[in-house]
Amino acid sequence: MRIEESLSRETHARPFGRKGMAVTMPAAPRSSLVDDIKLFALTFACGFLFVSLYLA
Repeated sequence: MRIEESLSRETHARPFGRKGMAVTMPAAPRSSLVDDIKLFALTFACGFLFVSLYLA
């Protein structure tokens, strides 16, 4: 009997906050190809610098 009560409590959606509905966050803007290339170039340059200093 107790197991059924605990399982039934877990399946019910419990509201949170004043209105009981979660606030949705706006979606992040999509990254462009230029931003991706800049990120890759910066990551590559930092990695190259780190390995160069490490091996020196």
